[in-house]
Formats: sequence, C-alpha cells, structure tokens
Amino acid sequence: MVQLVFKEVLYKIVTPTFRSFIRWKYHLLASGIIILSFLTIKWVVINWVEENYRESVDNTALLLAKQVKNAIITNKFDLTHLNRYNRNSTRELLKRFCNSDSRIQSIYLIDPEHRIVVSTDPKQEDKAYKDKDEIARLSTLENKILNRIIDDIHNIETLDVLIPLIVNSEFKGHLRARITNDKYYHHQQQKKQISTITYLLMFFSLGLFLVIARHFRGNAEASISRESSENAPDRSPHQEDVVEKKTSSNVFTDLTKLYQKAEELGRSYHESEGKISSMLRVLNQGLLIIDLDMNILTYNEYLLDIFRVRTSSSAHRGVYEVLQKNPRLVEIYRRAKDPYITEVKKHLKLEVLKGKPIWAEVTAKPFQNGEHVLGVAFYIKNTQVLSELEQSLQRSMTYGVISQLASSIAHEIRNPLSSLALHTAIVERLVNKNVEDEEEVQKIKKSLDILNAEVERLQNLIDQFFNLAKSKKFGLTYEHINKLMDEVLNLVMQQAHEKNIHVTYDFANNLPMVKISKDQLKQVILNLILNSFDAMPEGGELNLRTYFQEGYVVISVKDNGHGIPLDLQDSIFELYFTTKESGGGIGLAISRKIVEAHRGRIYFESEPESGTTFYVELPTSQN
Repeated sequence: MVQLVFKEVLYKIVTPTFRSFIRWKYHLLASGIIILSFLTIKWVVINWVEENYRESVDNTALLLAKQVKNAIITNKFDLTHLNRYNRNSTRELLKRFCNSDSRIQSIYLIDPEHRIVVSTDPKQEDKAYKDKDEIARLSTLENKILNRIIDDIHNIETLDVLIPLIVNSEFKGHLRARITNDKYYHHQQQKKQISTITYLLMFFSLGLFLVIARHFRGNAEASISRESSENAPDRSPHQEDVVEKKTSSNVFTDLTKLYQKAEELGRSYHESEGKISSMLRVLNQGLLIIDLDMNILTYNEYLLDIFRVRTSSSAHRGVYEVLQKNPRLVEIYRRAKDPYITEVKKHLKLEVLKGKPIWAEVTAKPFQNGEHVLGVAFYIKNTQVLSELEQSLQRSMTYGVISQLASSIAHEIRNPLSSLALHTAIVERLVNKNVEDEEEVQKIKKSLDILNAEVERLQNLIDQFFNLAKSKKFGLTYEHINKLMDEVLNLVMQQAHEKNIHVTYDFANNLPMVKISKDQLKQVILNLILNSFDAMPEGGELNLRTYFQEGYVVISVKDNGHGIPLDLQDSIFELYFTTKESGGGIGLAISRKIVEAHRGRIYFESEPESGTTFYVELPTSQN
C-alpha cells in the first residue's frame, strides 16, 4: 500500500517536470542556433567592414605620401648631395605639407644608408637607424604601411608610411611619413552600431521564435484535446507524451520551411548577382562606380584590361593607383557629382598602371535615388587601338600612293632637270667666250648660279621624295645611344656656335644598348636639332637628354624657340607640311618613318612662344 502511494506521488511530481524539460530542451536548442547564427553574422560583417576600412585608409595614406614624393622628386634629385648647408629649402618644402590643417604629422627623407637626411623636425636629421628590425623593414622597394598607432583616449589612428624614392630607375632612398586618420572614431562608432543592431535583431528573433512556438504548441494541444475528448474519455501518460512530441515536431517543421525559403531567396540573390556580373563582363567598355566618399563600389573586368592591373596582386588597389595617376579623372568625378549635370564626357590621355599612356573616351554620369546623388558611374572606352589603326591606314594610303607615283614620274622629272643643268653649263661657257662686257658677264653668271642652285635643290627634293617612298631594309646593330649622340654633337657644335645657340646635354649612365640603323637614326636626331636651330633665329638654348623609361631608351631634343602653333600641331608629321619658307616638308615625315621602322615612337610637346621638345622612344631587349 505504501509502495503504491509512493509511486503515485512520484508519478505526479516527476512526470510533469520531465515533460517540461523535454519541451524546453527543443526551445533551448533552437534559441542556441539563433544566437550562434547572429553572432556569426556579426563577426563576418565586422570583419568585412574592418577589411574595407583598412584598405581605404591605407590607400588614402599612400596617396598623400605619393603627393609629397611627386612634389619633391625631380630628374636630378639625389639625397646624397644634401647636407646641413643646402637642405633648408627642401625642409621648408616638406613643412608646407605639415601645416595645422594637414593630416601629415611629420616627414623624413632617408638615404640608402638608412640615415635621415632631411626632416620636418631638424632634431632628427643626420640620425641613422641602427636597430636590425627597423633596418629590415626599410630594406624594401614597395609602398608599405609600417605601423599603426592607436590613441584610444583621443580616438585617433596614426599610420607610418614608407615610399621608395626611385629616379630614372635608380633607387635614391625612402620617404617616411606619419599620417593621422580622422575616420578612426567614425569607424569605431560604426562597429558599435553593427553590434547593437545585431543584438537587437537577435533578441527580437528569439522573442518571435518563442511566440511562434507557444502559438503552435497551443493550437496543437487544443486540437489533440478535442480529439481526445471525442474518442477517449481518459488519457494515459504515454498519450500526453505523444502530444508533446507532436507539438515540438510541428514547431521544427515550420522552422525547416522558413529555412528552406531563406535558402531559396539566397540562391535567387546569387543567381541575380551572377547575371549582373555576366552583363558587366560583356560590356565593350570599362565600368567604374564610385560613391560620394571616393570609395570604389564596383568595376568590371574590361576596366582592369584598360587600366592594365590584371597582374596586380590587388585589383582594387590597382584601380586606386590609376586614379591617383590621373588627376583629370578626379576632376571629372567632382563635376559629375553635381545633381544638375547629366553627364561629363572627355577624350583623355590616361596614365595606366603599367606601360605607355593610352587615349580613352571617358563618360561620367551621376546615379541618383530620387533627388539625392549616391555616386558617379564612369564609362571608359579605349580609343588607342582605333586611333592607331586609323593613323596606320592613313600612312599606308599616303605611302602607297607615293610609291605608285614614284615609279611613274621618275623620268618625267629627272630628265628635264638633267637637261636644264646641261644647257645651263653650255650657256655659261658661251657667255665666257662671247660676252666681253665684264659687268654684263657677272649679271648673267649670277642668274645662272641661281638657276643651278634651284636645279640642285629640286634634285635633293626628289631624292628625299624617293627615300620616303622606297621601303628600305636597315642594317641593324646593337649600339650605345650616348655614343651616337656624341657623334651628332660633334657635327652641330660649330653651327650652334655660329648661330649663338648654347647647347647643354644630360646623358644617363648605364643605358641598355638598342638595336638600330646607326646612320638612319643619326639622320633623325640631326634633323630634329637643325629644326630647333631654325626655330631660334636670334639664338637660344638647346638641351639634349637620354634616359630610360618603362623598357624604352628615350632621346629628347628641347629648344626655347618660338614653338609650334596649336592649330598646326596635328599636321606637323604630314608629308610636305612645313612652317619654313625654304622647307620641303619631308624631313619629319622621313624621321617618323625611320623611327617607326625601328618599332619606336616619335612625338613632341610644344607651347607657342615657349619652345618645343621632341621625344624619340626606342625599344630595348626588355620589350
């Protein structure tokens, strides 16, 4: 009897407790999954925000340091020539970048021996880095962020930036700058907001889950209670357990359905994202979208091809570097942000990450949400290939016509000239024999001399014409370009002295050899120098330079003459075009043909009344 009473009491006390434990076990499991999911989402989002923040801050700091570098670097820059007596001007220039409104705190110029040569803080000058770890970090030729110093009290982050100084492919030292980041506080607040929103959503989801679970459990209990009252007056403990299991099963069935719907939405999103990426990939022009804070939102693969950043380890950073090299793109971006401007369209010469500049058509349009501008979309089309094809076609047509004309008119021109020269000589002999008046003889001889000179000039013009029309095979040999320049200098120095022209030159050391036709290239340089002489009839200055740039040996011929008028610059290489009264307009056309036969390039920069600089680029074995 006592045992029966004990069992009854135990059943009434333990069984409800056990049932409650089973019921809440599923609730706790689901709640744990929800909490773990939200914590994972929070970790992923914060890490993504942190990564983008660091990349943006690094790019900005490197951009500021590069601006300082570009301001102080010249072709003759050399830290080893700076000392306590002549570095004041460089120090003052550096201090201009460290004013009260600037984010740059300090700047050091460090020579290859790891000694601080110039600094915005004179007390640091002439100090040398001796710590092995510090020296190891300075032994790099890459742009680098050395340190990040966090001031939690003032919420300021300071970056220690290192930029190598390379002049004419020669390492000259490093520029080290400390740059503050004023976005650090905003970044910390952003992370706190993400955490707060995540926790609020997590607690809201937990509450919603408990409400849904309670609702489904109540409906299930009511349904089973009705069935039990209709079919069986009494219900055993085993049947109550079945009710509890059905209730929990219904809750998890609904959760599974919700999870499946979420998966379907995720797949749909990824499919849409893939379609958009495919559409961007097949565009025949580069697409770049930038927000109002100059952050890159997206770009397509065609843009990477145009900017030549595919070989870069970070395409995002490569696009930033191209933007830094092209201030006109930044100017277009600022104009396009104006909500009253529909688009800005320009044809620009763009500096790319690697290789020669290209010509591109740039169109920038603001994209808006209602009246608010959210950012700027760039559409960039590479017109370099099309331009080169058009120029090549025009030259081919010109030279093709010339070649056909050359064979048909050769005898028609040469024979009359030869006959004219012969009869001029006969007339001269007859005059000497038959005319006795000495004064009359001199007049006739003067006219005959003019006639002979014009015949000779026409003969030379025809020779030049045939040289241009005829396709030649050059005998190419490896030569030192500086040696060729010395030979040209020897030819023109006397003439320069007679014309009161001061000639200076700066030939780079250790230039690679180039494979050229020495005589043909000497003709090109000589022609450019003589043209410069003609541009300075009252005397002036001529500067000759050689240097190495991106796999090419470059020759520059610079004068301070009257320059080339803007309306004539597009025609300067055209056949028979000349600005000189006695010129034939053939010299530059022949020069371009010779340079292009060497797979090189000839071009110029000129400002009216300020002078002209011609450049000849010759490939080396590197390209």
